[in-house]
Amino acid sequence: MKILFFAPHAAIWVHAFPEALIAETLAQSGHTIVYVSCGEALQQVCIPMNAFGLDHLSPVDARRKICRLCGEQKELLRREFGFAGCDLADLLEPADRIHAQEMLDALSFEECMALTIENVPVGTLALYETILNRKKTGIEFDASEQTEYRAWLRGAVTTVIAGKRLFEREQPDCIAVYNSFYSVNHVMCRLASAHGVPHYFLHAGGNLSRRLQTLMVGREEAYRYLRSLVDRWPQYRDLPCAPGVLREITNHFLVLFGGRSVFSYSSGASREPFDVRKRFGIRMDQKIMVATMSSNDERVAAKAIGILEDHPKTLFSHQVDWVKRLIEFVDGRADLFLLIRVHPRDFPNKREAVKSEQARNLETMFRQLPNNVRVNWPNDEVSLYDLANETAVFLNAWSSAGKEMSLLGLPVVIYAPALIYYPSEFNYVGETEQEFVRKIDQALRDGWSLDRCRATYRWLAVEYGYGLIDIGDSYPPKDAHARSVLHRVMTRVERLVAPLHQQRQDCKRRADRLRASQVVDSIFRSGAATPADPNVWMPAPEVSREEEDRVLRSELVRIGKALFGSGSIHRDGTLAARLEALS
Repeated sequence: MKILFFAPHAAIWVHAFPEALIAETLAQSGHTIVYVSCGEALQQVCIPMNAFGLDHLSPVDARRKICRLCGEQKELLRREFGFAGCDLADLLEPADRIHAQEMLDALSFEECMALTIENVPVGTLALYETILNRKKTGIEFDASEQTEYRAWLRGAVTTVIAGKRLFEREQPDCIAVYNSFYSVNHVMCRLASAHGVPHYFLHAGGNLSRRLQTLMVGREEAYRYLRSLVDRWPQYRDLPCAPGVLREITNHFLVLFGGRSVFSYSSGASREPFDVRKRFGIRMDQKIMVATMSSNDERVAAKAIGILEDHPKTLFSHQVDWVKRLIEFVDGRADLFLLIRVHPRDFPNKREAVKSEQARNLETMFRQLPNNVRVNWPNDEVSLYDLANETAVFLNAWSSAGKEMSLLGLPVVIYAPALIYYPSEFNYVGETEQEFVRKIDQALRDGWSLDRCRATYRWLAVEYGYGLIDIGDSYPPKDAHARSVLHRVMTRVERLVAPLHQQRQDCKRRADRLRASQVVDSIFRSGAATPADPNVWMPAPEVSREEEDRVLRSELVRIGKALFGSGSIHRDGTLAARLEALS
């Protein structure tokens, strides 16, 4: 096949290098690779500029610096991997940029959003970055937000103009992009669909301990990929996990507990003794329930660009309706105490400096609450994992906390299985109001479960293992030395003397051929949605239930020591006590 890799974001090396490894693997399997980059066609604003803290209003010199880095790393990849291809800029005439700008200047904001070119809805696809950057709950933009949106729209229009010529010239059999949600990547994917050409996405895996050593590779986009994995769950449900897989899953959670990763929104687990009852004024005779809220902006952005259904059928139309019902439920229950945990993403955090619209609305909504209801705000700096120690039941919207708490054996009640991307069987599901209330009481009675831990580990073996492409043999993790202060200082000096030294080293150290090359080839040849599809799937290692049980208990003890050690309450019935007892 002729496979077009649309790679306009080479300045982000941790995206560009893994992407190049997959392209090289496919070339080694006999496919023709066309590697297409930017060439400063997107010089007003782009994803790498955002990644380096710049936007459409940043000084021109600062943005050009990112363009130069992008160009240098693109040329390095083409040279080292032997990729042939072109830049978007090569496909544009001088008049194209002028025409695009004049056209956009003549359109109102509403007309911009409705803009379609070559059967590609560029106007809606360009909403993605602005909604995420501003943490919007809708598409009502003020003047500043409209200006930012128009900058992204210009890039989308530029891409569709150049992309049309690219498809006519190359006539690829399929295309691949790193993250198909980025507006220019999405435009190219929609252009491919308009030409009857399938598209694939790549993205780093979800296991934070090996995030850059694994890749999601699948048909169309990430939500379809995750849904497809859930569909494959029955073939894995009864397969015991291998010891190495169990340990890798635990390693992911140890990174989460540390709270240092930019992809971990919760504060790290407390290193000092933490008593949730004392902190929030909870009586000993009250059972604690924690409602884990989710940020809205990612779902709003996905709905705006047509990736998610606008109004899926759920018991509660909005999270605030769910929270209001929970408050009503506990208001008459003196035996219960409800903690409402507002998602840290709604407030400034390690990744974004913006407070969301939802956060401002919640601050107003939560001014008056019953005596047995408190709000856990992000600025409380309380770890989700400290709350887990004495929480009887977690109540979840669509947060990943639902599977995290299930892995710890704690009961979780959800109201919208259509909104989660893991098997709902781990949780208690209430899809009517009466059933929802009944499930809460059942979860309170049932309590902690080792079988729930086991099932969730097995699921994460799919999500973080069988459903991913392992590229660790060509992109190994940095060792402990790489994290030392001395090494970081040397790295900074090295960047001044030889700016692309590390990138050249990555290229030099890569394997002659990825061990996962056959799986990668099978995905593209078969049109698979994930590596776990039947025509791609490699059998899981055979492990006895007894061996799994032994290692599972050991890993849960390891989690307990990392989470609680001497820094938490070990009363009877607490999570700390249950995990400790497994030893």
